[in-house]
Formats: sequence, structure tokens, C-alpha cells
Amino acid sequence: MKTAEGGSGSRRRYLDIAQNLLTAFNNGEYSPGDRLPAHSEIATQANVSRATAREAFLALELIGAIEVRHGDGTFLRGSAAKVGGAHSSPLDVPPRELIECRLHIEPIVAGLAAARIPDEQFAVLEGILDEQQDLVDKGEKVARFVALGLDFHTTLAPGCGNSQLADIVRQLVNFEHHPLWALVNQQGMPDARSRQSQVDEHRAVFDGLRSRHPETASGAMSRHLGHLERTLFPSAENARSAE
Repeated sequence: MKTAEGGSGSRRRYLDIAQNLLTAFNNGEYSPGDRLPAHSEIATQANVSRATAREAFLALELIGAIEVRHGDGTFLRGSAAKVGGAHSSPLDVPPRELIECRLHIEPIVAGLAAARIPDEQFAVLEGILDEQQDLVDKGEKVARFVALGLDFHTTLAPGCGNSQLADIVRQLVNFEHHPLWALVNQQGMPDARSRQSQVDEHRAVFDGLRSRHPETASGAMSRHLGHLERTLFPSAENARSAE
């Protein structure tokens, strides 16, 4: 397992380990049902403590990527596993609440930004999108791809011209405040097709901003976050349909 990429000194070490493991899963280094190395082996490979390795495994279990069979070991789940796994945990609630908050707030932010964002910010946003596009086919760089995707949202937010709304968006997608959020996003983009979909959705938001059309930008943001919610939490859509 490779060491975590990028200057992530401020991030929790277990998150780097968990992201690297997810990358290995998505790259086919393990198949669904495979038994994973023990915590001690992962700790040695990554040069971290066994406690840190255990935290990484716990995070992966919480998002449903792996299954712990007590007395038998830890196994990779099938591709159909979603956040929370077969036995939902109270600790998977924060990501669900985050996406619900984002669905209510970010379309408004995007609509305001279409009218208010400074022209010079378009080049910054486009640079993020161009780098994301370059990484679509690079499975080993998915952690960086995820970080860029969240950067797109935090870079867009101040363009709404409302510092309170911008701060709320930054908090909602912040790795340090919500470390599982990075893993949730990464698990939702296991292949090039899913990553290309995110780039296309971000481009649609960007086009609405650049055209200075609030309804277009807001609608594109709503569709993007709605797609993310359906991908990660299919049961949420079913629950709303039953209401």
C-alpha cells in the first residue's frame, strides 16, 4: 500500500490510510470477499501505529466498504455496499445530514454567485475543473480528485457575496470537521465513469455561473447534489417517496 499523497499534515493520519485502502480496493488490488491484511500488517506498511490502522478500518467499516467478522478477519464488501453497510450505525448519520444541508443551502449559494462572483474567480474554478478532468482516468489519484471536488465548492462559495453562507458551505465540506465525508465521497466515485459524471456536473454549475444565469447555476447545483445523495444513500430517496 502506498503512503498517502499530498501535503496532508493537517489531516488525521487514519483518514490517509483509509483513503489509500479505498484506492487499492477500487484499483482491483482486492476483490469483493477477499480477506484484508491485519491491522498490524497495514500499520507496518504505512509506518503508523496499530491504533491508527484500527481507526482506518473502523472508518471503512462505518461507510460500508469492509465487513468485520469477529474471529475470522476483515473482508472487502461487494460493490453494492453503500454507506453504513448492512447494519447501519449511528455514526453514519453525519454524512447523511451533511448532504441534506448541502441540498438546501448550496443551490441558493450558486444562484447568488451567478450574479455576484468576481470575474477573476472563473479562472480559479476552471483550473480546478481542468485538474479534475486530468485525473478522471487515474484511479491511484482518486483521493486528490475528491479533494479537488470539494475545493470546487469551497472556492465557489465566497462568490455568493454573503460571508455567512460561504462559511457554512466551507464547514459542510471541510475534511477536518467531517473526516468521514472524504471517504464517503471517495467511495461514491470508484471508477472513471463516476468521476467523469462529477466533472460534467461541476461543469454545468460553472457554465451557469459564467453565463450569469442564477436559475441555471442553482438548478445544476441541485441536480449535482441530488445525484450524489442518490449514489451514496439510495434509501433516502426511497424514504422520501414513501412519505
